[in-house]
Amino acid sequence: MKTTFGLLTFLLLITAACQQNKGAREMIDFPESRQWVQNDAKKLTLTLKEAGTYSAFVEGSVIYGSQFPSLPMTWELTGTNRNENGTLSLALKNEKGEELGDCTGDVCDVKQALFTGKPFEAGTYTFTLKNTFEFPYFPNIIALGISLEKEK
Repeated sequence: MKTTFGLLTFLLLITAACQQNKGAREMIDFPESRQWVQNDAKKLTLTLKEAGTYSAFVEGSVIYGSQFPSLPMTWELTGTNRNENGTLSLALKNEKGEELGDCTGDVCDVKQALFTGKPFEAGTYTFTLKNTFEFPYFPNIIALGISLEKEK
């Protein structure tokens, strides 16, 4: 009986912990070429089930050892009572040329804040990301995405 009660309590705590950071996330995988072509804008649509204060993050996976220190892009957000845009340079390496991401094997995952602490209503939002890299495509990219994370 004590074991069952302990197990149920543990599962309840794990479930509660997972529910604390409600939000939304969408990722796009790139084809085998692992290139993001400049004229290929990426649209990511996220649905928030509840209103609140959220922070937005750009997330990416790149091949370890990228020759470029950052991935420049513009972004636009449209949705429920919202129309914003801006620029972001997704940092891949620091000033010393060291990878900034969480690297495992030949893949590095990076995450950078787009904005923090903004009020959102429940609803659907679309982020459009455009590659502004100086060459026709950005190489060695595996995935790119957006997450909206609810503030506590």
